[in-house]
Amino acid sequence: MPTPPETDSPLRAPHVLHHAVDRMGRARAYLTEPVGLDEYLRICRALETYACGAGGSRWSVRGLVTGGPVSPRDVAATLARDTAIEVSQAPSVAGGRRLTCLWTARNLQDRLPPRPVRDAVFREIQDVRARQRELGPVFHERALPMLSRARDHGLSLVCNDPFGDWGSGAVDTEMFVRLVTHFFYVEPETAHRMAHGHGYSTGGNYVFGMNGPDGRLMCVFVMAAWPWGLEPTYTIIDRAQLKDIIDLSVASVLMLLANALIVDRHGPDTLVIGEANSLNARPCLQAGFEPLEPVFFDEDAHPVHTNVVWADNPLGDFGVPYGSAPRVPGYREAPYVNYAVGVLAPHKAEPYRDAALEFLGRGR
Repeated sequence: MPTPPETDSPLRAPHVLHHAVDRMGRARAYLTEPVGLDEYLRICRALETYACGAGGSRWSVRGLVTGGPVSPRDVAATLARDTAIEVSQAPSVAGGRRLTCLWTARNLQDRLPPRPVRDAVFREIQDVRARQRELGPVFHERALPMLSRARDHGLSLVCNDPFGDWGSGAVDTEMFVRLVTHFFYVEPETAHRMAHGHGYSTGGNYVFGMNGPDGRLMCVFVMAAWPWGLEPTYTIIDRAQLKDIIDLSVASVLMLLANALIVDRHGPDTLVIGEANSLNARPCLQAGFEPLEPVFFDEDAHPVHTNVVWADNPLGDFGVPYGSAPRVPGYREAPYVNYAVGVLAPHKAEPYRDAALEFLGRGR
């Protein structure tokens, strides 16, 4: 068992939700209320100390800090170390206050991908951002026929809504558990809890699904509530059905409809921030997400990379029997996935609220 933090550690403060090192070597902390930047950095230092002592290879802290945008280079200098640090941020509104959502992380040991891999990811994100700029003027022109194709093929939206308005128990629990357990190595018990709206984030989570014409679950998407806003995550297509839906942009349809409902309920000022890997970065564009610009300060004495997530997790295989928890390969055994950080542009998703209700079977 990993050694717990010291009694007087900032990780034991009531406003810090601290997770022990998980099966992927990650130690994580989430702040449940806004703090000043100095306190935030104190928590980062404490978590790094804990991760090193507990055999972890990555740590991350997410939360709200008071004040305006933070200088990533100042963060790196304060948390001085030779290994690059990740800093991502976006403005957020909570309790009527304008705050900054700050995500900071670092890979330890040799978990950080080598420079050629990082450069390739940088170019890939820039290509996606260029595609986003091209798509902007024709976003709705592309979205409407995409939704029409989904409608013509008899696809339907289902949701496990913590508030019950959009559905309850509508998403196939067994299939959801299989998908998140075997693609993302989530523990089966945690996956079951997530299917019912809790167990992942501090504010509960939505589970959205897209069913085919035969009623089978084809794709899932989770939207998790945190103090800083919402996190889109776990976008997974059932590979067994992929050949039948490849032209339907099912992931984009599912995310766009879910985003429309979220914006309608939570308001356009709510921050929706998450990560996209190379497999779903482009589908995310047609759902209204926009990747933030990555900036790498590799030549600094204390390197810092903004708006990226390095080697966070491996991706698994769907072929493992249901109910088991597959062994997680270490980062030296299998590739760990890199991500671009992005935010939802609410004005892109907002017009599709009525379409979302129609796909839910609740249209007028």
